[in-house]
Amino acid sequence: MSVSVDDVAVRLGRSVLPEELPRIEAFLIDATALVQDYCGSGYRDEALGIKAVICAEVVRWLAMQPGVLSERTGDVEVTYGATASAQSLSPASRAALKRYRPKLGSIPLARWGP
Repeated sequence: MSVSVDDVAVRLGRSVLPEELPRIEAFLIDATALVQDYCGSGYRDEALGIKAVICAEVVRWLAMQPGVLSERTGDVEVTYGATASAQSLSPASRAALKRYRPKLGSIPLARWGP
């Protein structure tokens, strides 16, 4: 895996506590799998943009509390639910990864012979 716990820690701006390590490692695996699925054949382990998206998703997932569906800061609004599906790519991440997705195109077909 090209993205490490240290990469996430740098973006968090603090050291990772030992009790956070298993959760961050699991999130890295999950985020990497989602990005690989989204990018398909365009996924490149060494791409810095992909590394940035994976780290951003892990940091976002760490900030979400279990059971919280959405949260807003201005005029404080929190929506709770039975489960929160934090493990999905955000719209911003999908937009950033668009350049790594295979492009759609068409090919001309011709019939040879009678």
